Amino acid sequence: MTFTQELLHKAHPYIDAQVQKPFLQGLINGDLPEASFAFWLKVDYPYLYNFIKVMSVGLAKSSDPQDMWVFLEHIKGIQKEMLDHEGHAARIGVSRDELLTHRPSPLKYTYMTHQLVTAHQGGPAETQAAVLACQWGYGECARTLLRARPLMPDNRYAPWFAFHASEEHLPGLQSSLDLLDRHAAHSTPEQRARWEAIFFTSVELETMLWDEYFERRWWETYPKAELPGG
Repeated sequence: MTFTQELLHKAHPYIDAQVQKPFLQGLINGDLPEASFAFWLKVDYPYLYNFIKVMSVGLAKSSDPQDMWVFLEHIKGIQKEMLDHEGHAARIGVSRDELLTHRPSPLKYTYMTHQLVTAHQGGPAETQAAVLACQWGYGECARTLLRARPLMPDNRYAPWFAFHASEEHLPGLQSSLDLLDRHAAHSTPEQRARWEAIFFTSVELETMLWDEYFERRWWETYPKAELPGG
């Protein structure tokens, strides 16, 4: 097995858990509350902007032209995903301004910070390890769900599956795996252990986030105290 084959094999129990989450079951059944879907759109859109920043850091730190090309292609893919989000939003009455100005949810913010800090502190391999769970997990979940239960003709979330289960994304995923495997071929056990830990932090966050989307978990806030004499 290659390094990334081992990673994905070890992570597959998380996919098995994710596809049973109420959010994903609601998508495949077609009965996910629209409020939960809208929440996902609003908190995932700023994540995609952050993703571009993460890829830009990876690109800036790359010296291998192959690595640079991978990060450039990732940025192009994220731009397509942002347009897909905007299409979903328009269908359910969420404006682009709402997407642009919405605050990330607590766990989503944690995930964004994990990826951006990892990119700044590490190199191309660390950066790729931090985002691999997202690149792999959405498509793997979508295809797993579709294999288990084909979509009903009136499922309003069919466009979500059309995008995320599309084989169009597989070459980009393969380029991510190839990048990590190229670095793993000339790495130490300590480096590979660090990349695995980064990857699994992302996997765990991805798994937990499905519940945050479904339940629309938000920040705990209170009215700010007035200043004395105010």
